[in-house]
Amino acid sequence: LCLTAQKTALIVFAHQTPASFNATARDVAVQELSDQGYRVLVSDLYAMKFRAEATRDDIKGELKNPELFQYGDETMFAWMENQLSEDITAEQQKVTEAELIIFQFPLYWFSVPAILKGWFDRVLAQGFAFSLEKMYDNGVFKVFSLPSVILKLTMNEQIRSDKSLCVSELIRLISEGSSSVYKSLQQEVGSEEPGPGEPGPGDG
Repeated sequence: LCLTAQKTALIVFAHQTPASFNATARDVAVQELSDQGYRVLVSDLYAMKFRAEATRDDIKGELKNPELFQYGDETMFAWMENQLSEDITAEQQKVTEAELIIFQFPLYWFSVPAILKGWFDRVLAQGFAFSLEKMYDNGVFKVFSLPSVILKLTMNEQIRSDKSLCVSELIRLISEGSSSVYKSLQQEVGSEEPGPGEPGPGDG
């Protein structure tokens, strides 16, 4: 009897409207992955009221250098000593368990929504997701074969056709921290807001 371990997928979802196109895309992904035998975890950042700000509150206990607070250094030491806040460690546990991570979000000013940027800043801490010695092609996640990543973003049709759109910036946000393997980058057309030529956030 040969037993195959169930794979886990994590969807990090960043849209505030339950009736949005993004929410529909998320639900379709959950159903499809479940049909393929995945255990699907969903981090609905707005529903969770996930805090985007990277602050002193992310570290439990005493700081290593209370006179000069340096977030990156302090969170690295806190991760090493299991002293990160509970919301961060919960998300890191999901990342550790996942063979596949999907980020579902609308494009805001050629970047990710602030709440998702906060997820990157707080969850992908130094030590956990990268180190000064292990990054890019020699990243921590690549060494341990964790995980594959898909970016799914929605944008205005006018913006989508704009040759100046730099999607590589979205990839850089994660690749500099985790050196994950990107299997695909899917672009879908969301709401017609904002108006033609305007780069701001839409409702997709």
